[in-house]
Amino acid sequence: MIAVPGPKAVGNKAGGKWLERDGFVAEAAVQFDRINANIARLERELEKSRATVAEMAEEANRNRRFQTFEVSLENSRDYKITDLQRTCKDVKGRLDVIEGDRNTFAGLTYKSFSQIDRRLAELGGLLTQVERAEIAARRNEALFFGALAVAAIALASRFVF
Repeated sequence: MIAVPGPKAVGNKAGGKWLERDGFVAEAAVQFDRINANIARLERELEKSRATVAEMAEEANRNRRFQTFEVSLENSRDYKITDLQRTCKDVKGRLDVIEGDRNTFAGLTYKSFSQIDRRLAELGGLLTQVERAEIAARRNEALFFGALAVAAIALASRFVF
């Protein structure tokens, strides 16, 4: 800025005061420009910081979701293992009931399911033979009673006629 002398400016005395004031204003303007530059720089840094904080928050949320997913997988795995253990205990209990007392195992004739299956198949075949024999016996019984009835009729007809 150029200093313009006022109405009372006469000589060096008025000009000196104006020069001091103009110097002060110029120095203040420079300081304001520096402050404005610092504020602009700080605003840019603030925006960068906000972006960094937003990225960090997003990364923290991702990590939290991933950790929650890991915990749910671990809980699921633990549940499956517990369920499998419970099922195995149930199957073992059922098998113990089927097998009976383990002290009598040494005295058993059949010590495996395949041997028991073979023996049951033999008994099933034997049962079929018994059923066939019962059917044949009933047939023979019917034939015998039929023959007996024919003989009784023949004997009765001989005495009656």
